[in-house]
Amino acid sequence: MIARTALLLSLLSASLSAQSADKPGVTIHFRALAFDEAIPGASYLEGETLRRLSISNNAFTPEISYKGPHTLRFITIDDETLNPRPLSPDMAAALQRLRRAQAVTLQASDEFAQITRLLNTLNLQTTERARKPSTGDQAQIEALNGRLRELSGILASASKETEDTNLLILRLESVPKEPPKELKKKSGKAPRPTSTPTAEYTFQKDGKYLLLFSSGGNGHQILALDDAEGAFPYGSFQFINLTGKDLELRYPDRKVTLRSNARAVVKNPTSDHQYALAEIYSKADDGYDLGHVYRSLQQPNLRSLVFLLPISDEPHAIHSKTIEDRRPAEPAGAK
Repeated sequence: MIARTALLLSLLSASLSAQSADKPGVTIHFRALAFDEAIPGASYLEGETLRRLSISNNAFTPEISYKGPHTLRFITIDDETLNPRPLSPDMAAALQRLRRAQAVTLQASDEFAQITRLLNTLNLQTTERARKPSTGDQAQIEALNGRLRELSGILASASKETEDTNLLILRLESVPKEPPKELKKKSGKAPRPTSTPTAEYTFQKDGKYLLLFSSGGNGHQILALDDAEGAFPYGSFQFINLTGKDLELRYPDRKVTLRSNARAVVKNPTSDHQYALAEIYSKADDGYDLGHVYRSLQQPNLRSLVFLLPISDEPHAIHSKTIEDRRPAEPAGAK
C-alpha cells in the first residue's frame, strides 16, 4: 500500500507543479514532513553549502529559509561511512573466533557430505550384488562410519562455539559506545561527503511551502503544498485524497467534493473546542458508499493535514492519517 500511496503522491505533485529551467534566484521558506518513514540523515544543498536536516514522519520541521537555484536538492549523508567506528579489541577477537568456528563447520560439513555419499554408493553396490560385503569393503565401511561419528562431534562442538560467540557479539554490541573522538583537520580541502541522492523539487516562484516526502524508487518524491498566508490557516483541516477515487466529505450543513489526487482545506462547522463528524463517501458504480467517519476537534491554534488512504481488499473502505501542526508561540515581547 505504501508503494501505491507514494505513486499517488507523486501524481498529485505532478498535477500541482510543472517543471522549469534550473535558474538561480528563488527565495523560499519551507517546513518538511516524511509521509512514511522518517529521514534522519537528509541534508540539502544551498549553493555549495550543505545544510543538515532531519525529517520526521510525525511532525513538521521548524521553518527553514532557502535562497538559491529553483531546484532544491536533498541528499542523505552516510555518517557511518564518513566516520567508521573502529572495532574494540574484544569485538575483533569475537569476530575472529566466529570466523574460525564457521570455517570448521564448513569444512566438516563438506567432508560429512562426501563420506555420506560414498557410504550410500558402497551400500548400493552391496545390495545390487546380493551378497555380504568383502572383508576389505566392511573395513572401509566401518572406517567411514567412524569418521562420520568424529565429524558429528566436531560439528556439534563448532555449532556450540558459533552460538556462544554470537551471544558474546550481541552482548558487546549492546554495550554503550563512547562517541568517536574528533580527528584533527588536515590542511587543504575537506573530502567530499559520502552521500546518496534523496529527492529534488523545482520551485516556480518565491513563497512558503510544506514539503511532503514519500518513498519512491531509489529515493523520495516531494509534494510541495503552498503555505502562503490564508492558504492553510490554523483552525482548519487540509484533506488530501490518495484513495484513487472521487470522494465526498459530508457535514451536517454542507458537502465537499474531493476529486481523486486532489486536496481541499476545510474548517469544521462547529465552535472552537467542540467535536465534529465528517462522513466520507467514496464514489461507486451506482452512487457513493460510506467509507469512513472522521471525528475531529476544532482548535483555533491547530491545523491538521489529513491523508485519506485506501484499504486493501475493501473497495470503498478508507482510513485516515492525521498530522497536526500547532501555531508557533509568539516571541517574548511581541504584541
